[in-house]
Amino acid sequence: MSLGRKQGIADAAQWRQAIARARELVPDRQLDDLLQRTVDAVKAEKRRGRVAYAWSGGKDSQALRYVMQQAGVHECVLGITVGLEWPAMLRWVTDNMPPGLHVATVPLDLPWLAKHPDMLFPQGAHGPRWFTLVQHRVQRDYFRANRLDLLALGRRRKDGNYVGPPGEDRYTNRQGVTRWSPLADWTHEQVFALMARENLPLPPCYDWPRGFQVGTGAWPARQWTTSVDRGFEECWTIDPDVIRQAAPHLPAAADWMRRAGVT
Repeated sequence: MSLGRKQGIADAAQWRQAIARARELVPDRQLDDLLQRTVDAVKAEKRRGRVAYAWSGGKDSQALRYVMQQAGVHECVLGITVGLEWPAMLRWVTDNMPPGLHVATVPLDLPWLAKHPDMLFPQGAHGPRWFTLVQHRVQRDYFRANRLDLLALGRRRKDGNYVGPPGEDRYTNRQGVTRWSPLADWTHEQVFALMARENLPLPPCYDWPRGFQVGTGAWPARQWTTSVDRGFEECWTIDPDVIRQAAPHLPAAADWMRRAGVT
């Protein structure tokens, strides 16, 4: 049975089981056919105009990277904050970044977060505001600077991602940026089968609490924590130093450490 949308699956065991069974559920012949169709689609778009892709290091981003490189597309972009990233993720990205990657930073740091406390573990519909501030901003600037026709993303319907109007796998926003999701119809198991067969590494965030549900991103952008306190608790479990460093700037972090009895 195929996994459902990631937002509803917090149990890491379900994800690990899907990874372990991916090669069994997706035979090589099926995977090769899927890959060929996807790579051919990228090549067709490449003949029509300028194409690049966005990369985050996440599971879908790694699958997209493989597809794009097979199609001869190597130009890509990563957007990060200047002071709110997980140190372990920064090290992993540095060690595993694709050739042709352009890294762009957005000036968001602890003093900025102190002035915008509503951006600390935003809940529900407010969670995607981080994507607007970081990834979407960087992607817009990269799209314009490189005069792209398409920016490919690793978005998939199975992850609950928006990929375009019904029946479409692309959309153009009001800023004139056209985003395309060549993996839109891939299942979780197909992504995992490709990663297993081609030995594509996963970043450390998937070993963290709710790692497959949350994915990549800055630590204050962590979604579905249900509360700020729960967000601090999860972050402390992952890397206490990010909370220790935040405490002098964020009263909420200092208050949580006091109430939690940690130093």
